[in-house]
Amino acid sequence: MNNKKYSNVYYPVRRVSDLKDMISSSADLYKDTAAFLQKDRPGGTFMPVSYKEFKDKMDALGTRLLDMGLAGKKVAIVGESCWQWILTYFAVACGVGVIVPLDKNLPVDEMKNLLIRSGASALVYTKRSEKALKSILEASGSVEYLISMGEDTHTETVYSLDKLIEEGEHLLREGIRDYVDTEINPDAMSTLMFTSGTTGMAKGVMLSHKNIVSNVMNMSKLVSVPGYIGLSILPIHHAYEFTCDICTCLFQGATLAICEGIKYIQKNMTEVKPNVILGVPLVFEKMYKGMWKQAAGRGEAEKLRNAIDLSRKMKLYNNQKLMKKLFKAIHQNFGNEMKLMIAGGAAIDPKVIEDFEAMGIPMIQGYGMSEHAPIIAVNQDRYSKAASVGKPMPGTQVKILNPDEDGVGEVVCKSDSVMLGYYDNPEATEEVLKDGWLYTGDLGYLDEEGFLYLTGRKKTVIVTKGGKNIFPEEVEAVLMEDDLIQEALVYGKEDGKVGNVMVTADIFPNYPLLKERHGEMSGSDIYHFYKALVDSINKKMPPYKSIKRINIRETEFHKTTTGKIKRYGNVTETEGEESVMQGYNQTKEAEMKRAKAFVKELNESTDPYVKYRESRPITDIKQMFESSAELYADNVAFRQKFKKDEPYTTITYKEALADVNGLGTALINRGLKGRRVGIIGETRYQWESSYLAVLNGTGIVVPLDKELAARDLEQLIIDAEVSAVMFDKKFEKMFREMKAEGNAKLDVLVNFDAEEHTEEVLSWKQLIAEGKDMVACGDRQFLDAEIRGDEMSIILYTSGTTGIAKGVMLSHYNLAYDLMSAPTVLKVHTDDIFFSVLPVHHTYECTCAFLMPLYKGASIAFCQGLKYITKNMEEVKPTMILGVPVLIETLYKKIWKNVRAKGKEKTLKRLLSMNRKTKKMGVDISRPFTKEILEVFGGRMRVIISGGAAINPEILQFFNDIGIVAVQGCGLTECSPMISLNPDVEKDMRNASAGHLLPGMEVKIADKDEEGIGEICYRGANVMLGYYKNPEATSEVMENGWFHTGDLGYIDSENFIYITGRKKNVIITKNGKNVYPEELEYHLSKVPYIAESMVWGDEGDDGSNDTSIVATVTLDAEEVIEALSEECTEEEVRKLIWDEVDKINEELPFYKKIKKINIRREDFEKTTGKKIKRFVPSNKES
Repeated sequence: MNNKKYSNVYYPVRRVSDLKDMISSSADLYKDTAAFLQKDRPGGTFMPVSYKEFKDKMDALGTRLLDMGLAGKKVAIVGESCWQWILTYFAVACGVGVIVPLDKNLPVDEMKNLLIRSGASALVYTKRSEKALKSILEASGSVEYLISMGEDTHTETVYSLDKLIEEGEHLLREGIRDYVDTEINPDAMSTLMFTSGTTGMAKGVMLSHKNIVSNVMNMSKLVSVPGYIGLSILPIHHAYEFTCDICTCLFQGATLAICEGIKYIQKNMTEVKPNVILGVPLVFEKMYKGMWKQAAGRGEAEKLRNAIDLSRKMKLYNNQKLMKKLFKAIHQNFGNEMKLMIAGGAAIDPKVIEDFEAMGIPMIQGYGMSEHAPIIAVNQDRYSKAASVGKPMPGTQVKILNPDEDGVGEVVCKSDSVMLGYYDNPEATEEVLKDGWLYTGDLGYLDEEGFLYLTGRKKTVIVTKGGKNIFPEEVEAVLMEDDLIQEALVYGKEDGKVGNVMVTADIFPNYPLLKERHGEMSGSDIYHFYKALVDSINKKMPPYKSIKRINIRETEFHKTTTGKIKRYGNVTETEGEESVMQGYNQTKEAEMKRAKAFVKELNESTDPYVKYRESRPITDIKQMFESSAELYADNVAFRQKFKKDEPYTTITYKEALADVNGLGTALINRGLKGRRVGIIGETRYQWESSYLAVLNGTGIVVPLDKELAARDLEQLIIDAEVSAVMFDKKFEKMFREMKAEGNAKLDVLVNFDAEEHTEEVLSWKQLIAEGKDMVACGDRQFLDAEIRGDEMSIILYTSGTTGIAKGVMLSHYNLAYDLMSAPTVLKVHTDDIFFSVLPVHHTYECTCAFLMPLYKGASIAFCQGLKYITKNMEEVKPTMILGVPVLIETLYKKIWKNVRAKGKEKTLKRLLSMNRKTKKMGVDISRPFTKEILEVFGGRMRVIISGGAAINPEILQFFNDIGIVAVQGCGLTECSPMISLNPDVEKDMRNASAGHLLPGMEVKIADKDEEGIGEICYRGANVMLGYYKNPEATSEVMENGWFHTGDLGYIDSENFIYITGRKKNVIITKNGKNVYPEELEYHLSKVPYIAESMVWGDEGDDGSNDTSIVATVTLDAEEVIEALSEECTEEEVRKLIWDEVDKINEELPFYKKIKKINIRREDFEKTTGKKIKRFVPSNKES
């Protein structure tokens, strides 16, 4: 029945003043009628509880709770729907104190928090909730009483609800009437109900008796259910279910059957044959879709549609007998007695309402919120409009505040149902309660008859730059009309590039239906299918509402416990952190605020060694690279020889960004979103652009060491859960075999050098081309990828000298912090050209010679290989080079060898000695004489930075003397890696040190010995997140944010760091003295005849009672031959070395003296980072 003649015609209702009055009067009126039907056991029989029995047990329980001293106190209740839950609610509210319903699906920590916030003195819970509540029950804190609905008797710690009822009945028989005679203040708080909002933290809504019973009486004027059987399917703690279903049925004398659970709805409907059911749109829409699916399965979908259309056209739906015959299967599914369905809690598709009504099952929807107990408006059961939430309830005033040109504004209301306020939150209360009006935050309008229509939430409305308002809920409703879309979330996304807000839709496809209709589809196919689908849907809407971007979800959206999609916290896959709940934009704002604060700190630093204050704030590497591309668009970013004998090709920032965006887009469309991607190969553009493409929006990047054996690589790939590898062509065979063997779960292989895709291996070049085409067609999956600065983004395996590799987890902000800090002590110019010669998979080269120049707008020139260093430097004329000591020492020795060959050694030494003095007066006399030397570096070399190990400071001084700034710094993979760096001003350099502590870092020395030497520890935002899947190793090195490096050393008064050795390497003599091998190796490195050395302690049987210090060395053959001759004997060589070692020993205390020398003919076994492996026994041998 849906007839306008019933507009504003109300059912008569009795007046009640409070909840106790409501229950008492209903018990008198409907004494022997079943108030509730509940299964006696799972799968058992529905058993009745009469109104009289319910009232009697309520009085008994209330009496006993008062006897326990709970008068005026708060009692929390949690658990699944059952009549005992309802009994407890009313027993507390009708004469004991304040009831606090809690959501059984909340995380335990949140539930603990609500218990504390509410100040509950007792907690009543169901047996099925006990396991989830274990930690709360074991440490109840401020909760004085624990009461279980599932225990037969009391225990030492837990009361039985049934036993309390028995004891209350006994008290009543003894004449204790405190509870029964309690007078209720209608305006007093009866319920403290925590909201489950979609946009923020739960607030405690304080509802009075009057709030609730006013709502019940007014709803009963519009919806009549006397004698009906209702099926309760919703969570019982929510205001919608409690007021509209439980209280309204109890008020009108209906019977409420408690559903066993969502999956038993169909079964329970068949059993109890309900007449009315309340649900949320999610439930009804699922029923509706199931109905159509069944019809399609029988081949009767078209027949069903025709029957519905006929019924609507002929208005047959008021003839119940005919409807049950025409739509027999549908009615039988609902128990064959369904008279009314009521939807609430969210917007429902009007088509669902219209179709059910046409099948003879009337359906209406209403609108409310916890703050209004809850109903504000509801359609009458005799006159309704499918698209409207109904007219304001009797006694409820509704007005539209600040309506726009379409009449849409904020819905505000005033009535006896408006809450008392938010518990312990006057600020939030003042925001929504003004002069008795409740400001709902919902947007809507009223039609000419007074029906209310909702368009969205004030907080979620998308406002375009042109001033247009777009309500996400409206757009979502249009999207949800297509059955291939399971769920959708629409929101606005600021886009600085286009200068407007982009309407964006996150879509969770109906994957089973998609597969059924279109078969198996790749990630790329799915994206483009839905892009085309959304483009067609856009034609149904005004242009300004068109969806410009889409994202495809693999999992359902996170929802509230009532099934509403959480609007904040769903744009990404992580939840639980406050920044996530605020949404991605707010997170990025917070990250930028943090970066700006750090830059401000750098600019205001009083550290005299912070010379350059030009760092720009960056939040992550994606933002860094994109902003650099904007600032330095046409500057050259990369220089590379793509073929051996061709000139260097230049790639601008703008071109590089286009390549990275194309490659990232293509990788996402190959199914790699959020997955781990390994990269391996020579240091070159293909490697570095791939790194950026993975890191800046595809997934987690795993740089792999090209020197490792296949079995070692496979182990790392398995450990890091790598899904794809990008590689130089020489690795193709190895990775194809690895993929075929199946131990490593590799899905995608990409060859840097292949021209075209093959069946097994993709082409890097072709992927970029494909991705650029996708971007041109509007694919923004990579462009709009969300980067969270503090999440793991890189897994970088260490190449330690003392043990197996560990996976260092680094975040974007770890790297960004280093990039902002380091250039304050050493200046990088936009016209600098970094000469890249080291392996880029190492963090030293990756951060300092790859990311740093990109951050500062400089250029990177790739060396073709060590034998091409001189040739390539002549070609690109670099200004900066980062090297390890062995590389810089080789260049140094080569220069002096050439000088000696020309007989100019003494002249140059005298010149440099004089130049040191004249430079102090501002005069450099070396240039005319050192020009030839500088030409070796291309003629423009400005800075040489040494890292990775200690270097002889005399070598660095030589380069400073000839006009090249030469410094050393210190870093560790675990610190991203930069920790300290010597300044680029010569008078400030301390090149015997590892450099000055970078600003923003903290350093301390732990466990100092008598000489002030101890373990060096660092703390700062560049310190790693931890070791991947290795919490034990992480806890060994991380303590209260301090990273214990394992390096030994000390700090001077100006924060320069001096490293004396490694904690694991230290040699402890029998009398307790510490000898640091690195210190002695440093002295040996100054001996021209020694190429490399390793010092170790020998506790052999040489007859002494102490540890012997042994040095195993390799020789510089050219230097030895030059000093002796080509015919020199082994004895002469040994004497030459011992003469030098004796000179060193003369300067050392006795316990440090080198007692034995082993001369090796072969190189030491080293890590891929060219460090000598100390734990390999063969390295100690001659």
